[in-house]
Amino acid sequence: MKRAEILLSLAGVVSAAAYLLGNPSVALVGAAVMAHYSMARTGFRPSLRVSREVPERGTEREPVKTSLTVENLAPLDGRVRIRETSGKVFARELTVEIDPLEKKRLEQTLIPLSKGRVKLRAEAVFEDGLGLFRKTFPVEGRDEVTVFPSPLGIREAMRERRQISALSETEKALGIGAETLEFEELREFLPGDDITRIDWKATSRLQEVVVRVFRRETLADVYVLINVDGKFRREMRTGKVDYLVLILAQLIAYFRRFGHAVRVVAYDDSGIVRFVGHSSDPLAVLEELGLKGEEGLPPLRPSRLAGESALGRIVRKIRSGSEGSGVLKAAMKPGTGSYVIIIDDLGLHPMEIVKAARVLARRGSQAVLLYPNPVLFIDRSSIDEKTLEAAYKAYRERKMLARKVSGWIKVIEVGPRDLLPRVVKRL
Repeated sequence: MKRAEILLSLAGVVSAAAYLLGNPSVALVGAAVMAHYSMARTGFRPSLRVSREVPERGTEREPVKTSLTVENLAPLDGRVRIRETSGKVFARELTVEIDPLEKKRLEQTLIPLSKGRVKLRAEAVFEDGLGLFRKTFPVEGRDEVTVFPSPLGIREAMRERRQISALSETEKALGIGAETLEFEELREFLPGDDITRIDWKATSRLQEVVVRVFRRETLADVYVLINVDGKFRREMRTGKVDYLVLILAQLIAYFRRFGHAVRVVAYDDSGIVRFVGHSSDPLAVLEELGLKGEEGLPPLRPSRLAGESALGRIVRKIRSGSEGSGVLKAAMKPGTGSYVIIIDDLGLHPMEIVKAARVLARRGSQAVLLYPNPVLFIDRSSIDEKTLEAAYKAYRERKMLARKVSGWIKVIEVGPRDLLPRVVKRL
């Protein structure tokens, strides 16, 4: 209960006692209490201005220093309490005594508890000297701060991260055949495998986790549409090995191992570069395609989903004689009802990938996009405050883009950890 309410209750009780007892002195005490309350209430006309300077950027769970200016515009002394009401930011409540017409400067430390654009909500409560009355004022200033993950947190997350196996997820997304009860082989456990398939006897014998693999009902033709354009052809920082070469060899070896026929369609921005109809040996396919590593990473910031400009279509028509993009032409190659894997950077031309997915859907094909996110390939030892902001903004934009495109095609994000050691050793 507030002090003003206690005072009013006391005045009411004293007045009632004076009436029941018929004692004038007690009635005077009650009247005096009411008079004091009325004078205090009439004289309580606070005017307060509180402003806060907040940096534009901060780091998750790290202190952010802010400066506060508290200005009492009324001839009334009192106490000011400043508190942060946003649930995504922690800050201790500040209390300061202030005299009439006084101006004070304070410092407040904010600790962001989440990443992204965090809304700030602060309020200042002015109380009179006796604590009877109070009034709330808004805190002026920046109401939003962009919070980035700390470099230490990113390094720890990258060390602990376990990507879902791109191969098993791709096979599930395409729905290639159904598993039977006929046992086929034992193999090492991969992230994303069903733990109920672990063979505990073999695991105990070999001292590594082993799972049982069962034969599938049907075999299918798998088409791999791969972008070999210079804007997409980039090397993996770890070991200076071309990641695109590795993921293509891994796909061919994986699906050929289960008896599926694999055909490769290589395309660039203008059209189809090469078609390999019989992909029995991954190394032979790579040699025929003539893939060579390109230094650096693709652009981190993705393109808009709005599509290509009219000028871009004109330039492509001059180069290739058609306005159709390379991925769209490659989508015409698989037969009806095929299983299609597109390996491309979603951020380069998202609308063209959507168009290709629509074409494949109309032809009755099951399609999935293997999407190497370039943000995941940034060398973690080079992450600092300068590169953190650009990388985080690009990662958020790419995540939003992937959610939009997933309405047309299944998007599987892959990174450097999505590699089979045996494929890397063989290459």
